[in-house]
Amino acid sequence: MTRKHDDRDNGDNGKNGKWTDDPWDGPDAWRNSEFETQPLDLRPDSRTVLIALAVVMTVLLSVGATGMWYLRQVNPPDSVTSGKPVATNFTVNLGDSLISISKRLEQEGFIANASVFRWYVDRKGGIDLQPGYFALIKHEHIGNIMKKLNKSPSITFTKVTFPEGFTIKQIAQRIEDKTTR
Repeated sequence: MTRKHDDRDNGDNGKNGKWTDDPWDGPDAWRNSEFETQPLDLRPDSRTVLIALAVVMTVLLSVGATGMWYLRQVNPPDSVTSGKPVATNFTVNLGDSLISISKRLEQEGFIANASVFRWYVDRKGGIDLQPGYFALIKHEHIGNIMKKLNKSPSITFTKVTFPEGFTIKQIAQRIEDKTTR
């Protein structure tokens, strides 16, 4: 045990300002098992709670804003909700890909975003593009446009060439051979 000297005499330390030994003066002599352990305070402080709440709110707002943006791309607010819809012809050429079709659909005002259209088509199982003319409505739901493009075209054209001198019988035979209907 150690003895400590206190120059002040406040009446608590014994006579002549000398430190007196007490049972608790030797902390090295105590075993850890004799100490009372206090439970940990696991309550978060208010700043931590506010930061966590701010992070959660930011994530929720971001997800909500992304969802609203996506819905406006898939089903534009100026879609066919009032008045009679007007169908416009859209041409799919032989050899067109989903990328070229989606870019043209965006340029001609049928869809709001070509990338979202491609993503939507990929998630819905793809599309079987057939050349021809399709009657589409501008700013219609992307799903409806995809369904119309996945069906046979409403109007198709087949190029048939007739050399000079063909008779009517030869022209009829050539048309029959070249067309599928």
